[in-house]
Amino acid sequence: MKIKNILIMITAMVLGLSLCGCSMTSNISTDANMDFDQYGEGYPQIADGDDAYYYADGENIFTYYTDTEETAIYCEGFGSIDYLGYYDGRVYAISDNTLYSVSENIKVKQFEISEAGNLSGKQYVMHSGWLIVCGISDEANAEVLTYSLESGECETVYELAEADYVKLCPYSDVLYILSGNSGITELCGYDLESSETSVLYSSGDCVFTNPFFRATVEAAYMSEGGAIYAYDVTTGEIAISFDFNSDETTAYEIGGIAEYYVFAGYSDNSGYHLYVKDIYGNDKIVTDIALSSEIEAVICGNDSQRVFVWVNPGSSDGSVIAVNFLNGDFQTLW
Repeated sequence: MKIKNILIMITAMVLGLSLCGCSMTSNISTDANMDFDQYGEGYPQIADGDDAYYYADGENIFTYYTDTEETAIYCEGFGSIDYLGYYDGRVYAISDNTLYSVSENIKVKQFEISEAGNLSGKQYVMHSGWLIVCGISDEANAEVLTYSLESGECETVYELAEADYVKLCPYSDVLYILSGNSGITELCGYDLESSETSVLYSSGDCVFTNPFFRATVEAAYMSEGGAIYAYDVTTGEIAISFDFNSDETTAYEIGGIAEYYVFAGYSDNSGYHLYVKDIYGNDKIVTDIALSSEIEAVICGNDSQRVFVWVNPGSSDGSVIAVNFLNGDFQTLW
C-alpha cells in the first residue's frame, strides 16, 4: 500500500541517548511476542520476524523483507486475521477462532480456540510454549485462558467479575495480569510453572480506564491519558512516575509501552507528533510527521528499536511508517 500525493516529512531530533545515570538491565525474557499484540483490536496485525516483517491485509499475509525492502504475498486464503505473531522462528495466525502455523503458501491448523470466541477486547501473547488469550466475556467478566502449543489444551487461569478491561504481560516464568473497572485495579502474577496466582495489588485508590501495560524486572508500568504509573515491587504500591503533559500545554496520549520505552503522540493542524521517553521519564526523541490536513495517524506497535505509526488508518491508501527511537531514522514499510 502506498500513500499518493501526500507529503511526508519527518524531522527527528535526538534529545540524548544517555540514560542519565539509570542503567538498563539485560535480564529480559526474549521468548514472548509482545511486539504488536498489545495495541488493541482494529489495528493492523504485524509480526516482527528475523529478517522480515509479516502483516495481515484482508485475507492474506504479506511479508516485507528488510534487506531488499520488497513486499510479497506470504500466504493467502484466510478469513479475517485476528492475530499474527512470530514465535520460536515460526509465523502464527489466528483466524475464525483457530490457530494456524504458517509458512510460505502453507497454513497448518494447530487447534481451535473456541473457548475465547465470546471474548471482546482480546489480547494474544505467545510465551514459554503457551498461547495466552485474555478479554471480557459477555457477562462482563475478565478472563485469561492458556493454550498449550503442544497439545492445544485450554485452561482458565484468571477471572474478575464486572471488569472493564484485562491486560497481559509475561516476564520470565510469570504472567502478569492487570484488570479492573472504575472502582478497583487488580494486579496479579500467575506462575506458568506452578499454576499458582498471587494478588500483588488490589485497591480502588488508583484506577485505570483502559491502560497500556508492561512488566519488567523492576516494576510494572501502566498508562492513563498521558501519564505513566509504576507498581513498585518493593513497596507494593502504585504511584505516578511521570506525565507527558506535565507542562499542561500539549495533549499527548500514550500509544504503547515497550520494555524500557514509552510512546506518546498527538495530532494538530501541522500533523502528528511522536514523543518517546524511556521508562524513567528521560527524553529520547521528538519526531514530527507533517501530513496533509485530511490524514490521521496513530501508533500501532513497536519492536525493540522502532515504533510504528499507522498513517491514514483504515483507508485503502494507508501506510505504516517505522521510526527508530534510538536514532530517529525512519522508513515507510508499506
